[in-house]
Amino acid sequence: MAINSRSKLLLGGGTVAGVFIFLAIVAAIQYIAIQNPKRWDLTKTGKHTLAPQSKQLMDTLKEKKIPVDVLVFYESKDSGTREATKDLLDQYKDVYSEFHYSFHDPDRDRTLALQNSIDTYPTMVLKIGGKDERVNSMNEESITNAISRLLRTETKKIYLLKGHGELSPESDEVDGFKAAKTQIEKQNYKVEDLVLLQAPGVPEDAAAVIVAGPKTDPMDSEFQALRQYLERGGHLLVLLTPFKTPKLANFLKNYGFVTEEDIVVDRMSRALGGDYLMPVITTYIKHQITKNFTLASFFPEVRSVVASRDFKQGVEVQELALTSDVSWTINEEQLKSGNANFDEKTGKKGPISVMAVSTYTPPQGKPDQTKAADIEKEKEFSDEPPDKKTEEETAKKPVKSRIVVFGSSLVAANKFFKLQGNPDLFMNSVSWLAEDENLIAIRPKSTKATPIVLTSSESWAVFAIPLLFVPLIWIVIGVVVFVYRKRAVPA
Repeated sequence: MAINSRSKLLLGGGTVAGVFIFLAIVAAIQYIAIQNPKRWDLTKTGKHTLAPQSKQLMDTLKEKKIPVDVLVFYESKDSGTREATKDLLDQYKDVYSEFHYSFHDPDRDRTLALQNSIDTYPTMVLKIGGKDERVNSMNEESITNAISRLLRTETKKIYLLKGHGELSPESDEVDGFKAAKTQIEKQNYKVEDLVLLQAPGVPEDAAAVIVAGPKTDPMDSEFQALRQYLERGGHLLVLLTPFKTPKLANFLKNYGFVTEEDIVVDRMSRALGGDYLMPVITTYIKHQITKNFTLASFFPEVRSVVASRDFKQGVEVQELALTSDVSWTINEEQLKSGNANFDEKTGKKGPISVMAVSTYTPPQGKPDQTKAADIEKEKEFSDEPPDKKTEEETAKKPVKSRIVVFGSSLVAANKFFKLQGNPDLFMNSVSWLAEDENLIAIRPKSTKATPIVLTSSESWAVFAIPLLFVPLIWIVIGVVVFVYRKRAVPA
């Protein structure tokens, strides 16, 4: 009996010891996890992972050793906002340890709220190097853009050429340019119209000029103004439309672009649920614009844009985006007659370039006057002696213009701008033209509905499986059970 009691005691003691050991292991794992936090984002859209652009900005701050202080003002009762914002800010801190943040209730911390002029909340105040920016939207896009504004020493201007039937930057219609303009402004550029017929030339403060799908050719005087702009190191983005603006196409030949009078047909886009005349682009040639770019982009009604072998001296041209192997080009006559078949005499087989980029160094390049002016301005407000080496390098640096050409203007139209990689490819082009290479990446994700594009076979499967096959399976099972029971009943 004593032995039995002793065995029970040992068994009970062993169980208790096992429980304590298990709890100790769990506590140790928890402690290690707290001391060495790791995050795994299992969402399809990467909702809980910073976009590459945000990481690039953090890396820039890390290289320059610039700390970031963030004050978040919110109502204490709004715990949901606090937790969601904390989770987002932790993602920034994981990348850069000098990213500091704190939460404050403006009703309790009245002095701090008054010092930061807080009158609405939630409000976030970001501080870098004595400057501050405030945002009211607690999302990655707003935070990253605010950091970008704080790092920028100037507000660059993007001019939109006007007067030839271009996409309207004020229009909400499907063929408007408003969504693209809004995205440009979100990246802290100032957007202004440019009417060259009323101006002596492209303004000196133009970071880039965009020609967005003109329906008619500019006048000779306008081409001359654009030519002079490129000769002094200007930056030009052109969005073309098939079978229009032959003079513009001829103008671009000088800078290495061949834009044929054609339109691209792509069977692959149809297989993906799209239209034959809307190629889906998944092949990109390596360049700063397409660096780390893996998203599919859509080019509706696109003409070919091929790198030329015959161009003026000082031009370097490169193709950027290619259609699939099962694509080809047709001419305007075929399009109007409804004949989309490949014609060996007039067409080209894919892959076909629909986007290209070139740089142009004019002969006897003059110093970059814009950057020289910036240095003079810095000297004026600086107590430090001028850096002679920097001045000499600027004076010797030749002018180099940049040009990007899309074969489709609709890629930036309201209807198609938000599709997959379209906004990122477009904005990467703008950033490269404006010499803001550090902003080239996939844009921060904003929370929005993600449409599912189904092929015809997938659509049939979605319809048939729940409405036909599943009920049919249950009917078959029911019949089998009925027959089995019928046979099991004795006669």
